[in-house]
Amino acid sequence: MKKIFFIITFLCFAFPFGAKAEVVGALMPTKNVPYFMTVHEAMIQELAALGAAAEVILQKPAPSEMAWKNATRKLVTLGAEVIVAYGSDTALAIISENSNVPVVYTGAYAPVECGIAGKVTGMGATVPLNGLIDNLKEISKFKSLGIMYSSLEIGSVKQMEAAEGLALKIGAKVKRINTFGVDSFDLSGIDALLLTSASDINQEENLLAIMEQARAKKLATASVLCGACQNGVLMSLSANPEHQGKGAARMVAQILKGKNASDIPMDNKPEAEMTINLKEAKDLGFSVPFELLGTAKVVK
Repeated sequence: MKKIFFIITFLCFAFPFGAKAEVVGALMPTKNVPYFMTVHEAMIQELAALGAAAEVILQKPAPSEMAWKNATRKLVTLGAEVIVAYGSDTALAIISENSNVPVVYTGAYAPVECGIAGKVTGMGATVPLNGLIDNLKEISKFKSLGIMYSSLEIGSVKQMEAAEGLALKIGAKVKRINTFGVDSFDLSGIDALLLTSASDINQEENLLAIMEQARAKKLATASVLCGACQNGVLMSLSANPEHQGKGAARMVAQILKGKNASDIPMDNKPEAEMTINLKEAKDLGFSVPFELLGTAKVVK
């Protein structure tokens, strides 16, 4: 009898009557992307700080539209009341697969231009690429810029097109390097390389392999995602990941309380964050202007 009473008492404390953790789905375009992992950690911490009783189920499938849609179906089956989408393309896949579950996007490039609409709100991550390209030019004096992107992801394509226009405007040659569906890529004929946010590029093991080839050719490198500099990229300019994650958490909390996602204003004014890998610059023989160092986070 005492044993039964103990079990009932334990269950009452562990799972109070009436208490139920609401399910929040989260979908990353693939595994091991440092930027998105930082955003996710910030979101989890902020949800806890807000007192949201939510069980967050994270999916990190292979980077493909079909895989993202399959992951969406799984999250819906598991009872997700809202799904957090990391990047524009996962948001589009979720909305296409299930228009009933509200979506909060975060780390998304040009979300409106990419066509994200419906029961949705979120954190835009569009930063001015001219600042990244101008600073890369100032450091490396590049004359030919390779832009690595994936034709699978509309956000990546839009970044490539914007960067291409800016590079041509300052008189540089441009080489498009599409990574979708290829096992290798050609880095010949360029002296600098810009990495877009494509998931297959920024998966950590792939990023390290890209940087190995770039270093062998003494290429100056830049990325639109912070976290890349810790893996050898020379410089990055991106939306602050902590700001993205915390903002998404606040939107999720409002939806869990019953507010419609479409009634929550989107935040498309990200906090831009520049990072410079000083060791990489020195190894490549580049000098970083002092005024630039004064405005950036530095990886030594």
